[in-house]
Amino acid sequence: MTKAPRTLALTFRVPLDVQDSLQGFMLTQTTLEGLEETQEGDVRYFIPIGEWTPELQDELSEFVSMLPSPVELRSVEPIEEKDWNAEWEAGIEPVRVTDDLVIAPSWKEEEAEHLDSKYLIVIDPKMSFGTGHHETTRLCLRAIEKVNVKKMSVLDVGTGSGVLAIYALMRGAARAIGIDTDDWAVENVEENRDLNGLAADRFTVFCGNLASTIDSEDKFDLILANIHRNILIESSEEIASHSLPGSTLILSGLLVYDSAEVAEEYRSLGYQLVEELREHEWSALLMKYAG
Repeated sequence: MTKAPRTLALTFRVPLDVQDSLQGFMLTQTTLEGLEETQEGDVRYFIPIGEWTPELQDELSEFVSMLPSPVELRSVEPIEEKDWNAEWEAGIEPVRVTDDLVIAPSWKEEEAEHLDSKYLIVIDPKMSFGTGHHETTRLCLRAIEKVNVKKMSVLDVGTGSGVLAIYALMRGAARAIGIDTDDWAVENVEENRDLNGLAADRFTVFCGNLASTIDSEDKFDLILANIHRNILIESSEEIASHSLPGSTLILSGLLVYDSAEVAEEYRSLGYQLVEELREHEWSALLMKYAG
């Protein structure tokens, strides 16, 4: 009996100047199982078939309409099962995120050491968002460098690969808690924590949302959230409830045209915008909480 396809291939004709932007959308809005470039110069993205909903199609249409160059969705087709994750991982290279930081998978660690950076984070992503190759991850990491994180307590909401919390800890934060609703991501964080020599009692990770994982009395010096703008808005009051007076908040996963709305939402809860960082179509907000 033939198995029903579980994966869709979305094939786009994408001008070079917006390829990173489209890839960022697919990474943040879908459970991306892989991508490839075709001989014709198109880009194919592989996602679970159940995620190709009318809502996602509308969001995609709105997103590409805002790009400076036209993007054409040329085909949508179910495909046979394949280990896209393994193929995707094989193409990951070390990336210099800042003057101080390089991120690399464990199988490229020796190569990355020759890049002579102050900090080297080893991330075996396994499709969890947070390899340093996407703008929003880089923006958050750059924002962390702008904060004196020494001895801080850190909450990483939607921790993904754990890279943001790991960097805060490397720069002197006292402890971190990471949460993610994806149990696959939680397993990945634990692996990456070990790869970077961090003890479990210094970086703890839980599967679930804020309400199910973090005690209502727990408050933090630094909260990181690189997640979808809808979740940032829906969870704003809950995030604020875990912020200490004078604490820092770093938000991303935002397209530039969404940043003002999200910033205003958090201003209404007592935050002040310190700086907005941008790269291509993406934004990160560095904010302070007055309480």
